[in-house]
Amino acid sequence: MGCCGERQESPGVRQCTDVTFLVIFIVFVCILLFVAAFAIVYGNPLLLAHGYDSFGNICGKTNEEQAGGLVLSGLDMTHRPYLFNLDVSHVNESIKICVKQCPDKELSVLADLKKFYAETGSSLCIYNFNFSQLETNTKLSPEDQFSSPLGPCPMLPVFQSDQVLNRCVPSANSSVPTDVLRSFYEILNSPAALEQLVADLYRTWRLIFILSFVSFMLALVMILLLSFATAAIAVTFTVVVSVASVAGTLALWWAYLETKWLLDETPIEQMLEETATNERWLLILAVFATLVTLVLLCLAAHVAKNVKTLAALFKEASGFIKALPSLYLQPIITVAVLLSLFCAWMYVVLCLATATTPEARQIILYTEDSNMTSVNKFTLLQFVELSWVRFGWWIYLIALVWVSELVLSCQQMTSAGALVDWYFLTSGRRDGGARLLLTSVRRLVWYHLGSVALGSLLIALFKLPRLALRLLGIKQKPLCYERGLRYVNHNAYAVIAIEGIDFCPSARVAYQTMESNRLHLSPINSTGDCFLFLGKCCVTAVVGCVGLLTMRQDPQLHVYAVPVLVLCVFSFYVAHSVFTLYEMALDSLFLCVAEDQALSVGYQAYRRPHMVQALTTLCAKSSTQPESQPMF
Repeated sequence: MGCCGERQESPGVRQCTDVTFLVIFIVFVCILLFVAAFAIVYGNPLLLAHGYDSFGNICGKTNEEQAGGLVLSGLDMTHRPYLFNLDVSHVNESIKICVKQCPDKELSVLADLKKFYAETGSSLCIYNFNFSQLETNTKLSPEDQFSSPLGPCPMLPVFQSDQVLNRCVPSANSSVPTDVLRSFYEILNSPAALEQLVADLYRTWRLIFILSFVSFMLALVMILLLSFATAAIAVTFTVVVSVASVAGTLALWWAYLETKWLLDETPIEQMLEETATNERWLLILAVFATLVTLVLLCLAAHVAKNVKTLAALFKEASGFIKALPSLYLQPIITVAVLLSLFCAWMYVVLCLATATTPEARQIILYTEDSNMTSVNKFTLLQFVELSWVRFGWWIYLIALVWVSELVLSCQQMTSAGALVDWYFLTSGRRDGGARLLLTSVRRLVWYHLGSVALGSLLIALFKLPRLALRLLGIKQKPLCYERGLRYVNHNAYAVIAIEGIDFCPSARVAYQTMESNRLHLSPINSTGDCFLFLGKCCVTAVVGCVGLLTMRQDPQLHVYAVPVLVLCVFSFYVAHSVFTLYEMALDSLFLCVAEDQALSVGYQAYRRPHMVQALTTLCAKSSTQPESQPMF
């Protein structure tokens, strides 16, 4: 049962197709579950977004378990969201604690710390420190006894601080030395770029999924309106996508210029790496959006010139879909599955980014007298990376594309099967809608999951190298190959539904059918594809603009351009799952009519003579060849 090998099938007997690729997919899913189990056990996404102190407490959150059995771990930090260093001059060696409020003025002596605590309720000393301990009769001053890099109170003076990325960072307006400020910002810039991006995804995941659902509602409204007023909706789509794409492009360029101006005015020692990263990502997105906008404007002009042909084409497609109203449930189910998969995928990726194991280290601070008497002894906690777990990044990147395409392929196969059955096996216009859909689902699950696994894998193999090249900034040729393969997939699924053969033989049959009717199908089919593509881009552009305007206002994000990009990818997938209903209706309609003409002799013998006549007439009007020549 090779990929492109012939198979002999008994007439009327349907067999399992492409079983080898179904087994491969099942093995791949087992690997995903294995990686996810380790990621969930060893990862904690909260570490990225909030930071943690030297005792394993996550700032701003309730910590119910003691990390490593430390006395000062497992504390409730709900009202202590900011990470504070007891010694800003030696950030790496300093003890870190969570505080309620960063110091808004310089504190020179311990009495100032006590006053600041009384006024704000924010203690800058270690959690078990009581300010009544400042009353002492020892020969050492309170500052000598209590102020040290390991506490219990911070080194004096404590500089006025700003809240930067949930950290208390010395303000540039304070008396902090320049080298100390520079070293502090170097620490802030030290986390791996990938970790910063994942931290931004954690902070914005709720907004991403809310806007993804909004994209579903927009796409659903568009496709419902398409059933009633194709010509008016075509003009509306053309105008909206043109305005939205231009507006989104201008918004990206404005965000880039604003970020660039901010960088130009920021002293080098206070510059955050994520601001420079934002500038680079915004420039890439702005250039890419400009190119996409130019392409969309050309497509919009093409659609505008062919509104009448488009209206007639989608009138037939709408009639095809209205015969099976239960098909409208498919986008809802598909989007629910996709959003669930996206949620699970993002959670596992967040866990992979924080796959660490706690490791305790003991630190002892001595006084400066001749006896070297120990005054402080601490067991601190640090989290060590598990690099072998993070290798799962690449597996889950493949999974995002392959599994998403497989879900969409299942929807396409189910739609094609139901439409083909209605065309050939029923007599009325609304015979057995729900029954045919359930039959198609059963046929998919029982016989053809291997075929959709293969078809979606081919799309993933084309898409992943292109995605890698884009991330590396390498220019690529137009997406002709991927779009052509996706089109062949659609038609192959319809052939599988008709004949019940493997994917590759089905693709060959579909290709031969398209090639033999290329001159007649290309004009109207390309117009329909352009229109549906504009609809997807319209939804993506509108939702992307809303996400950009919202996320760029969040000061806690490192690189907000990346969550915007993820939002656009999710929105496009969601919109694609809705509009693919019409894509499959068009492709299945052409193949059914072609098969109907091949099997029938004379107009009266056609299964759907009205559809054959309408599509033949439409093709004749769009073709440069004489009408007397057969269209199929």
